[in-house]
Amino acid sequence: MIKKRIKKIFKLTVLIAARQIWKLLSNLYHLMTEPFLTLKTLIREKDKSQIFLISLIFLMPVIAYFLARIVWDYYRYGLIINDVGVFFTLAIVVQIILLLYLGYWVMKVIGKRHD
Repeated sequence: MIKKRIKKIFKLTVLIAARQIWKLLSNLYHLMTEPFLTLKTLIREKDKSQIFLISLIFLMPVIAYFLARIVWDYYRYGLIINDVGVFFTLAIVVQIILLLYLGYWVMKVIGKRHD
């Protein structure tokens, strides 16, 4: 009885994860090809899980850099070093470009919605 329930819960979890991954990949593709329509649809449908996942994807360059930097500094030097270097600057530039792109289209969608 319990094994059957666990199997059913696992199957539902896999189906939900597959659906979310498919929608995320589709939304990322459409953000590159049709950003206005994609953001308009996400905002209209109020799909918070997809909005969260897309936001997380756009924040990943800086998050990944910070985590890798902390791990490497503790491994190599035993503490976190203040000098950040070229890779940090590159990660920040990529992050700013991604956020400006996404912010531009979000502002266009919000602006059209209120007109």
